[in-house]
Amino acid sequence: MAWPEREVDPSKSARHFYGAEIRRLRTERGWPPARLAEEVHFSPSTMSRVENGDIRVPDSLSEQLDSVLMTDGFFARMFPPARQEDHPAKYREILYLADSAKVDESYSPGIHGLLQTEACARHILRSGIPYGPEEEVEQRVRARLGRQIRMYNSTECRYWFILDEAAIRRRIGTRAEMAEQLLAILTAARLPNVVVQVMPFSAGVHSETAAMSVLGLDDGRQIAYEGSTRAGVLFEADRDVAERRALHDLLRAQALSTAESGRLIRAAVEGLSPDGS
Repeated sequence: MAWPEREVDPSKSARHFYGAEIRRLRTERGWPPARLAEEVHFSPSTMSRVENGDIRVPDSLSEQLDSVLMTDGFFARMFPPARQEDHPAKYREILYLADSAKVDESYSPGIHGLLQTEACARHILRSGIPYGPEEEVEQRVRARLGRQIRMYNSTECRYWFILDEAAIRRRIGTRAEMAEQLLAILTAARLPNVVVQVMPFSAGVHSETAAMSVLGLDDGRQIAYEGSTRAGVLFEADRDVAERRALHDLLRAQALSTAESGRLIRAAVEGLSPDGS
C-alpha cells in the first residue's frame, strides 16, 4: 500500500526537489503512483515515500527513472546531493561512504542505526536532541529508516554488527517496543549478508567505549570511523585503519558466537513478555 501523497516543497532540500520532480513528471504522463512503481521495479510504498521526500533515495532508482521517464540522466545527476542532505552535515561523508561500501563491520555500545525499529529510532534520536524541534527528530527518523533499505533489499554489502550487551538489556520505550526491537535484530541476523554478535558483560573490559566501524569500499580502499552521539572521526591512513581493523578482530573474538548471541537476545525478549521478570 502506498503512503498518502502530501504537498512537497521542492525548495526545502535536494531530496524534496528530487521527489517533487518525480511527481511532476509522473503526473504529466497521467500515471498513478502504482504505474510508475511497476515501471521502475520498486514497491509503491517506497516510491510514495521518495516522492514525499520521506526517505533517502534508494540505490539504482535514478537510472531506472531516467530510462522510464526519458530524462537524459537528470535523476542520476541529482542522486548525490539528494542522498547527502538526509543527515546533519557532520555525518554526511561517513554515511555516504557507508552506503556505498561492500563491507561494513562495526562495534556499537547501543543499537546500531541500521538495526533500529521506527519506534526505537524515534526514542533514541529524541534523547540525543531533547530540546530540538519535533520536525528535526522526524526527519532524522525517516533518514535512518531509509538507510536500512539497502541492507534488507540487496546483498551488495556484507554487514557484521557487534552489539554490547547493554544495548540488549537497556530498555528503550515500552516493553512491547523493546521486544519488537530485539525481534527486529533477530530478523536482520537471518539475512544472508548480516552477522550479529553480542559482546557480553562477562567479557569484562575491552578496547571500545564508543562506536567504531571499518568499511571496505568498492574501490578496494578501507576506512575506519569512531563516533559518539555528537562527534566522530574518519580515518583513512593505512596505519590508522589497520589499527582499528585489529581492534575489531579482537572484539569479534571476545564476543559471543552468533548462536549464543541469538539465544541471549531471545532470552531478553522473553524477559519482556507480560509474564517475564
